[in-house]
Parts: sequence; structure tokens; C-alpha cells
Amino acid sequence: MTHLVPLGDTGWSVWRDVLLRSAGFPADGLDRFAAPDCADAADRHLAGDLDASAFSAAYADATRASSAAVCEVAADPLFREAVAWQNPEALVALDGLLRDGPDAPRNVRRRGRENVVAGYWQRYVAKCETIGFFGPVCWGTVEPGPPGVVATSGPGLLRRRAVQLEYWALAAYANRLAADPEVRRWLAPARAPHVHLDGRVVHRPAQRPAPVSLTESTALLRCDGIRPARDIVDDLVADRQTGVRRAEEGFLLLAHLVERGLLRWDFDLPQGFVAQECLRERIEAIGDPECRKEALAGLDRLATARTRVADAAGDPAALAGVLSALDAEFTALTGLPPRRRAGQNYAGRALCHEETVRDVELTVGAGVLDALAPALDLPLRAARWLTAELATAYGDALRDLYADLSGDGPVRLGDLWFVAQGPLFGPGDRPVDRVAGEFAARWERVLGLADLPAGAARLDLGSTELAPRVAEQFPATRPGWSAGRVHSPDLQLFAESPQALAAGEFGAVLGELHAAYATFNAELFTHCHPDLDRLRRAYAADLGTGRLRPLYPVDFPRVGGRLSASLSGPDDYRLAFADAPGAPRDRLVPANAAIVSEVDGVLVATGPDGARWPLVEVFSDLIAVHAGDAFKLMTDRPHSPRITVDRLVLHRETWRTTVGASGLTDAADQAQRYLAVRRWRAALGLPERVFVRVATELKPAYVDLTSPLYANRLCLLLRAARRAEGDEVTVTVSELLPALGQAWLPDGAGRRYVSELRLHISDSAEAEVMA
Repeated sequence: MTHLVPLGDTGWSVWRDVLLRSAGFPADGLDRFAAPDCADAADRHLAGDLDASAFSAAYADATRASSAAVCEVAADPLFREAVAWQNPEALVALDGLLRDGPDAPRNVRRRGRENVVAGYWQRYVAKCETIGFFGPVCWGTVEPGPPGVVATSGPGLLRRRAVQLEYWALAAYANRLAADPEVRRWLAPARAPHVHLDGRVVHRPAQRPAPVSLTESTALLRCDGIRPARDIVDDLVADRQTGVRRAEEGFLLLAHLVERGLLRWDFDLPQGFVAQECLRERIEAIGDPECRKEALAGLDRLATARTRVADAAGDPAALAGVLSALDAEFTALTGLPPRRRAGQNYAGRALCHEETVRDVELTVGAGVLDALAPALDLPLRAARWLTAELATAYGDALRDLYADLSGDGPVRLGDLWFVAQGPLFGPGDRPVDRVAGEFAARWERVLGLADLPAGAARLDLGSTELAPRVAEQFPATRPGWSAGRVHSPDLQLFAESPQALAAGEFGAVLGELHAAYATFNAELFTHCHPDLDRLRRAYAADLGTGRLRPLYPVDFPRVGGRLSASLSGPDDYRLAFADAPGAPRDRLVPANAAIVSEVDGVLVATGPDGARWPLVEVFSDLIAVHAGDAFKLMTDRPHSPRITVDRLVLHRETWRTTVGASGLTDAADQAQRYLAVRRWRAALGLPERVFVRVATELKPAYVDLTSPLYANRLCLLLRAARRAEGDEVTVTVSELLPALGQAWLPDGAGRRYVSELRLHISDSAEAEVMA
């Protein structure tokens, strides 16, 4: 395949297209709040070698330096711009810090404002979150020649930046327009995508078949998502068998079908970056000139406000003003607040978002991948086994559910889909739990962790030594489903310099291995690829054509908006298991229009046109969620060593404890909190720079344990977790690796940034047909 290059001699192949994710602020920014002298004083005080007054003096010096650094960061125009994008209201806190100055009393309000700065700063410097200019991406290619990675940076951080209106904001404006009866008569109603009409009987997942009248069935058949409501109503009036005598009756009939959930009668915007263009096209199709003019005027107001936001790039003061103006326009047009899920760190949504491309030319030499290939082969083989085991486990579960449902006649896919959510995502003993436990236990046998001395911090192994053990513990020869052929590892390369990396002198950390998940397939990545059709062809070559892809409703977890899939091919079908916008009508399969049956010993779903898919393939998107979550190299242990195979770190050194056991939630005094953190660090043997994941939080946070600012932030984080769920909340700590000095990605001025390479690796083996 032209889109693939061999991964050494392993039999796996790597896509030529690679993605680089990066932080937007230089890595040395994490030194801003470090206080090693204060940490030394605290440790000596705890050991009885330094009196309380000397520690207090050192602590006071460190907090003064920290306050000064906070003010410097709060004044940084780039930092202010990043904060304005995420939370314009937080600029008030930054302004308060600058107004009061570094020597202001450290009261509750001051400490809260400093905590805001620390929280945003660690995200912008230490993480590769693809969002805004503080998390730019770029695409690169794998080339056979160079031994290492060559990154040639342009003069600026960014090559391109673009502002998109959020899908929810466009949908809100569209819904406001559709509430106008004069507009609605020009919209094209369509059967709700999950509704299957069989004669005069409606089938929907998890609902009893419902009869409809002749008039209703006629109306539903005529609503094709193409013709406007006024034309359909005219047809209903002209057809004497419908009993519809006046246009008003026809419009009331359509409204009644909408109320029953059988019909969509709105702008039906698809999720993703095409929503704004689609809305404009559908407004322009409105036949009434006045309605069309007014609707376009409102959309133009939103688009103009969005353009002003884009034009304010680089000017934080102007950005805050134009974001506020966009908020005002949106509220004036819709009557709704300009925030969705306000107050939620990762789920909250403003009205627009910025997508950026890093200004760098990237070439990944095949020599890099060849050097890592023997070590990467090991987790990839385990990932293949994981997909095969999950396919068997869920194939068995689906077969049991099919047997339970088959006594009442044909088994409709939608009904099976509904009852399958229990073993997929419900509480109790799920198939994935058993497979995940076995997967981790097998890895521990491969690594020989049972024989490791207690407290061992490092475990260095060779791929040659481990390969026979992996073959024994993970013997699968085929993946469990077609998409299980593609695994997406995140590699964090580290080197002493860009020059060393280019020469092939590097190490790597396996950040995550997204098992059975083609992570490129998302708008936030593909929007900036130079040849999207090439990616689509590569995706189809690996996974096949004519696949049945779920059509996800709005707010379904892990999909939609910026995460909308963008690599589906024209031959793929879409499975509607619930009401969802933007359904492609030409290859749509309402879930209850597909019948599940056994063919040659395999359970298959058969669509209305006769197309067939093995049942495990139908559920593979949902099963793949478990593959990613289950890919853990070891069971939860109080302490796990750093595990390195050849030059690839498979697992960072990790510690696990609980909020209650940490002892960090009770001290009220700032200095006492700092001492508690130093005591905790010494007791667990932690390095000074770590990532901390509290089970009540979505993502880990960077913590410098020498820093009074981050020590206080850590204590507050754990205190909030205890208030929410008690002392048994899990706290997971992992070492910072690569170290800050090993960041290699340069900008035009030579500053270096945290980064990670995201790859797609394809299995040469075809999937097994199961269930």
C-alpha cells in the first residue's frame, strides 16, 4: 500500500502521514515557579536540621518570588490571549493580580487568583492539548532516508489559524429560525433517522412497533429531507386518500409527527466544521425573499462577529472585547446565554474555537521507527490479542442477548443495540472487566514483575528477551474486527537537542497506545491536512469499504463537534440508533430496519438493501472504547517502576495512593500545606516534578513539588476530591518524562516545546469474523 512503510522487520506497517501535537509555550516555562531552595529548607526542617524560623524565612522568600513570577505570567500578552480564549472572565483575576502587584497581602482572593494562573500555565506549557494557538498541530511524513527527526521551524509559532463557530451555537440559531412558521414551511422535513417505516407500522429501537394511520404513513413516506414542507403539504392536499383538505391541516400533521419523534423538521445540520456552510446553503434555499433575507442577516451578524474574533489574534485586549461582542450578538439573535455547560473545565463550551497549525516542516526518518520497531512490536501484539479477546467476549454476550430476543420473531438490530448497552457500559461484571484484568496480569508475567525487588524504580529489558514471552502470553494471530487492524500510539521522543534527534540519538516514551482506534479520524486533526482525500483512501485501504458506521446523536460521549469523524468513505453506511442531526439519507440504515440472524454460524445484521455486516463489526466502535481503556500494562499497584525496552519507555514510574492516605487535605495554613507535601513526597519517594491524576478529575495536572504555589494547588485539588467523593478517591502520580531539558521541538528562536508524535500502525493480518 502506498500509504504505508514497514515498521522494521515486525510485519506491522506505519502510515506515511504522522501528526505532531505540541504545547504552545516553551518547556522552560515550568521553571518559573520552581523553588528548590525552599524545598531544601523544608526537608531539613522536617528532618530536625533547621529551625522553624529559618524555614519560615525560606518559605516567605519563595512565596514572594512565586508572586512576582505569577504577575509576570499574568502580564504576558500570549498568556492573556490564551486565557481569553478559554475563559474571558478569568482576565479579571489576571488584572487583579497586576493591579495589586507582587507584594500584595496573600489573602484568600489573592491565593485564588494565583491558583488560576498556575492551573492554566501548567496546561499551556506541559501538555499537548490540541486547542487554540496554545496547542498547535502539524502534519509530517515518514521518509526512508533520514536516521532521525528533522523539524525545520518557520519564523513564527503558527503557520495558520482559523476560527470556527461552535456547532451548538449554529444549531441554536438554526432552531430559533425554525421556530418561525414562515421559515419552517420552506424547510425539508425528513423521517427521524432511527425511524423505520414498514408499511403502516413504525419501528424504533427499544420501543414497541406502533401503527400509524394511512395519512401519517403517506406523509412520512413523502418527507425525504429534500422537498420543502410546503410542497409536501400541497401533495397531501391534492391526494384525496389522505383526508387532508387544507394546507393548515397538512402543517399541523407534520408538527404532530415531530412531537411524536417520527419526523425532523428543522435545518438538520450535520455535526462538524461544515455546519456553518450547510446552514447558509439551507437558508439560501428559503423561497420567501423576506424570510431568507432576515435569516441570512442574522447568520451574517454571527459570521461577522466571528471574523472580528479571528482578526483580533495576537491582541488579548481586543480579543476579550470581540468575544464579548460575539456573545452579545448570539444572545440578541437567540435569547440564549453564550455559554454551554458553563464552569466545566473540559466540557464547557463558548461560541467559537480556534484551530491552529504549527509553523514547522516535519520529516520522521524511517530510522527512528526501525530503532523502535522491536520494542513497539511487543505492545502491538498485545493490542491484537486484546481486540481478539474483546471480540470473543462481546461476541458471546451478543449471542446470548440474541437468543433472549429471538423467541418473539425477527430480532431487530435496534432492539439488540439497546439491550447491549448493559454489558457494554452498565455496572456490574462486564466482559471488558474480565478481559482487561487478564490483559494486565499477562503483561505482569511478561515483565516478570512478581520477581522484582520491592521499591525497584527501574526495569530495563531487551525486546529479544521479551519477544518469546509476549508470543506465549498474547498468541492471537488476527485482530478481532476490521478497525482493530489500526492502532494509534503517541510517542514522546526525547533528545538532548534537535540536532541529536536528527542524528538518531534519542529515546522515546509510549505515552498512550490507542488500541483499535484510528485517532486521525477527527475534524480537529484532518482540517489542516494538505490532502484529505489521501487520508480517506488510506483509511479505506486499512479498514475496508461499505462499513456500517454509527450515526451519533448530539452530546454522545467522545464524538461530535471538533471530534466528528472525517474519514468515512462514500460507500460507508450510517447506522441510526437514536435521533441525530445531519443523517446522509442515501446510505442510512435505521437500526430497526436491519435484521439480525445467523448465517453460516456467524451472527450478522442485514440492511434493507441486503448488505450484511458481522455483528461484532456493527458494535466495533463501542467495543473499541473498551480496547483503549483496557490497554494497561499492569494491574494497579502502590508503586510501579519505569519499564524500558531497548530505547522505548513502555511505562513511567508510577505511585498510587488515596486522598485520605496522602495527608494533604487537613492543613489550613499555607506553610503547613507545603510541609505536608514535602513529607508526602519523601514518604513515597517521588521526584520533584510529577503529573498527578485525581480520580474525580478528567485529566492529570502537572505539579512541581518544590513550588509553594503548586503545593497549595495540589492540596486544594485533593480537598475538593474529598468533599466530592470521600477519602478513598484514588490519586495516581507519575514521573515527568521526558524531562524538560529533553524537549526537542524548536521554534524559530530556538526555544523548545513539549511535543508528541501520533502514528497510525496497521496490522498485516486480516480480522477474524466472529459472533
